[in-house]
Amino acid sequence: MKVGFIGIGTMGRPMTLNLLKAGHEVAVYARHPEKPGVQEVLGAGARLAPSPRELAAGVEVVITMVPTSQDVEQLVTGPDGILEGARQGLIIIDMSTIAPATSRRLAQLASERGVYFLDAPVSGGSQGAIAGTLAIMVGGERDIFERVRPLLEAMGKAERIFYVGPSGAGEVVKLVNNMLAGVIAAATAEALVLGVKAGADVELMASIISVSTGANWQLANQFPMRAFTGSFQPGFMTDLLQKDLNLALELGAQYQTPLPLTGLTRQLYEMARAQGYGREDYTALLKVLERLAGVAVRSRAVLNQEQAK
Repeated sequence: MKVGFIGIGTMGRPMTLNLLKAGHEVAVYARHPEKPGVQEVLGAGARLAPSPRELAAGVEVVITMVPTSQDVEQLVTGPDGILEGARQGLIIIDMSTIAPATSRRLAQLASERGVYFLDAPVSGGSQGAIAGTLAIMVGGERDIFERVRPLLEAMGKAERIFYVGPSGAGEVVKLVNNMLAGVIAAATAEALVLGVKAGADVELMASIISVSTGANWQLANQFPMRAFTGSFQPGFMTDLLQKDLNLALELGAQYQTPLPLTGLTRQLYEMARAQGYGREDYTALLKVLERLAGVAVRSRAVLNQEQAK
């Protein structure tokens, strides 16, 4: 298919590369085409479009992968935006995590122009984007979802691609998922700090928990490659998780659903942002808790290296 992609970042770059590998013809729009990630996808065979409008005019599907609801709205409805260049039958797939109400509004505006709009947020982090194994949850018209399934399967595993209902439904499921991810990661960080402070070896502790009732995805995947090594290169930035927790709390208020754990977790991540960890991985919350407890949660090898210095 002829595909346009907007949002060549930590997630969008490998997703675009996987579309190219699958044989799709890809054009991209980037505000900063000189960035290495954009140059990489251009080198892999993508072409550069000068604006969202011109991008939309030459493709069958436009995929957006950007940080906020406002970003998506600007790209779709703004001057020189996607709808300005869209022909009837164009399909927009927004893979960002944004407010469900924004997705519904954009789907309605697109429909009035003869354009289809799917909300299709993803889960799996940068590792899943690179491997092409993302989970994708899709809201919108079912027949349009089936039409673009080959594109989705280039970026995610077939068994992890879900049609979840009408416009906005994908975003609802994604926000619920990220609520859990944030709360579980915060609880895991707190537990690890206590264990290490009380004398437990962090790697042994993690191995035992992984086969016990406290097992979770964050402990199995995020903490070993980041926290235990002292490297917090973002798979998913603290700033972005905080944005999603805010969206979840707004959704809770809209539906009169109390979310006390989510509210507390948001405050913890706000502490991490206040200490300068906003652009680091969300597991960097561990550093806040380490500082409060006066202990370092690191693997034995890393601690030995630090002591040797």
